[in-house]
Amino acid sequence: MISLTINDKKISVPEGTTVLQAAEQLGIEIPTLCYLQGYPAHTSCMICVVKDLTSGKLIPSCSSRADDGMAIQTQDEEILSFRKSTLDLLLSEHVGDCRAPCQRICPALMDIPAMIRAIQQGDWPLAIRIVKEDIPLPAVLGRICSAPCENGCTRKQHDEPVSICLLKRAVADIDLTSAKPFRPECAPSSGKHIVVIGAGPGGLSAAYYLAQYGHQVILCDDHEKPGGALRYAVPEDKLDRSVLDAEIERIVDLGITLEMNTRLGEQISLASLQKEFDAIVIMTGDFQEELSNDEIETTKRGIKVDRRTFMTNINGVFAGGNVVSSSKMAVRAVGHGKTIAMAADQYVREKPVVGRISRFNSILGRLYDGESREYLKEASSIEREEPSHLSKGFSADEAIKESERCFRCDCRKQNSCKLRLYSDIYDAAQSRYRIGKRGPFERHVQHDLVVFEPGKCIKCGICIQITERAGEQFGFTFIRRGFNVKISIPFDEALKRGLEKVAEECAAACPTAAISLKSHESQFAKER
Repeated sequence: MISLTINDKKISVPEGTTVLQAAEQLGIEIPTLCYLQGYPAHTSCMICVVKDLTSGKLIPSCSSRADDGMAIQTQDEEILSFRKSTLDLLLSEHVGDCRAPCQRICPALMDIPAMIRAIQQGDWPLAIRIVKEDIPLPAVLGRICSAPCENGCTRKQHDEPVSICLLKRAVADIDLTSAKPFRPECAPSSGKHIVVIGAGPGGLSAAYYLAQYGHQVILCDDHEKPGGALRYAVPEDKLDRSVLDAEIERIVDLGITLEMNTRLGEQISLASLQKEFDAIVIMTGDFQEELSNDEIETTKRGIKVDRRTFMTNINGVFAGGNVVSSSKMAVRAVGHGKTIAMAADQYVREKPVVGRISRFNSILGRLYDGESREYLKEASSIEREEPSHLSKGFSADEAIKESERCFRCDCRKQNSCKLRLYSDIYDAAQSRYRIGKRGPFERHVQHDLVVFEPGKCIKCGICIQITERAGEQFGFTFIRRGFNVKISIPFDEALKRGLEKVAEECAAACPTAAISLKSHESQFAKER
């Protein structure tokens, strides 16, 4: 046995133990990408470096043996900087999107690819669950949304974008007419009371999610009926009021109390609300105007709003929608509503108020000539589908047919990819070391179970070790040397020939999505 200290914690381990293994026994986590327990260390990624305090040098913990009397530090400014640089280098040649461009552009951040996959399977209950995780008024928005998501659709670079807005409408319309429409689960009562001022799309959205968090919500508006601009500004020939009423009813049914014909600054005051409620959400048209008659003279204090959390500099007060940024897009107000609900929930539970957690996203950018063919390996080549009755939107069959045009450009492992995980932690930058054009996008789909996308490979060698130990006839191997090295099946054999025994094992062990199962990860495991 030998003794050493890691982060000032003493431990005794058998001779031959690596620094990484010793740290694991102490419960100290060290990041790894190219290491797989049970296999020899490759020491190729170098993200696992730690500092030997005796020599002052950085050493790879996955392959360095623990010595008697060794003193190790696993985190300091130099170590963190080195790990970030390592990630920046790996990302500089990473070819692929974490999130699909349509989802990144959607103001509500709806998981559009997951919805489309559910439609492809004809699983309408799953599709509406996915949609309503981010959009509580999908039938409404499916009729009036300007569809900014379609501007980012990767398919648009080939022919025409997927009809995302009409697909969302189809999902919502099927749900509205079903015998048992979707109803989200609400958490047990928190005992907290929150008032939302403004029953437009943003206020309805905030109330919808706050109720799901278990809070008692009162929704106030100065009009006779809820809906805001959706009811009083959108022409009825564009938005049937029966559709609006049906979706509002499902929101209110979560236990939300409506108080109509109630105007902030007249029937109610900010000062009185602060005494009565644990948090206040303002989603009206003009913050300053609404408060101009308030007795605490808020307008003279200079109201400021944090654009990340929508928390104001008034304690317990949140503001969003057109209060902070003028926009005619209802979907933007809906997105604000969910973010505010998350932030207000954090506030009343006395947690750090951070709103939505943003994550690192690798971005592919514009397609090169010929790359559309790679995506078309898994997508229908048909032209954009048009509803047979435009006023009624897609039928179920038409929606399924249109959904099959999706390029599946989102990452299949966006929640478990270790490269993305560590890029979040170390604030990595994809553009730091990228020079010139990115590498080509390739997608190998010949296998029944897995997909291979070489542009996402970090050459860690784990798949080579797995296929070699399993006795695959071809397996994976390193091709070429130096900067041009790549991992592939030798002799240009097909992926199916290379992975006859351990395809799923390779997919599970791959630290990125270079090798992944054809089925995507569940959207319910995603960050939110």
